[in-house]
Amino acid sequence: MARPSDAYVTICARYARWLGKGLQPEPGDWLVNQEGHPHAVTLVTSPQRAAGEEEILVPSLERLLAELAKECASFVIDYSGGEFACVAFDEQGRSLANVVASDASAAVAQALVFIRAERAAQERATRSPQ
Repeated sequence: MARPSDAYVTICARYARWLGKGLQPEPGDWLVNQEGHPHAVTLVTSPQRAAGEEEILVPSLERLLAELAKECASFVIDYSGGEFACVAFDEQGRSLANVVASDASAAVAQALVFIRAERAAQERATRSPQ
């Protein structure tokens, strides 16, 4: 299994609360130690492997796609000119995210972070007194 790109690992480390929240490591995922070198990753090979407090989950692309499918009605991943684009839409066909990255995992992760962050901001806005 190919090691995740440095760009994708950096996104997962920076936005762990939006990407790994509530997920337990599964075979095919990666873990990165936030205390050590930021790009030293370990492949999860056992379903019993739990993440330590100092570890950040780097989900497999398949897992990211499943998470994105929970957040939007549809999405498209495209490759052109050496870059991947991920565009996600709501039920009315409105764009929820439109990002470009050097690899598919990074593009999907950025789209997922954007959608979840926007939803959290909207929820905070509706809860706060006006």
